[in-house]
Amino acid sequence: MAGRIRLELDYEAIARLTEDAIEQKTQEIAARAGDGYAGDVIWTDRPHGAVRATTYEARVDNARNNTLRKAAQGG
Repeated sequence: MAGRIRLELDYEAIARLTEDAIEQKTQEIAARAGDGYAGDVIWTDRPHGAVRATTYEARVDNARNNTLRKAAQGG
């Protein structure tokens, strides 16, 4: 019978490793959404991607057409 194994994860290192992938994905979504959208990585306890409408026209477009939802789903 094997003994117990203790595994300690370095969550800070894991977060740093995933930051580039999150940045790439937010930029892809912003590009699919079109002009007036921007993507950023936001740090809290871990990195999060956020894409937002940066112009009035983009906000109206997103409100009428769910542009960010469709862009996030790849459409």
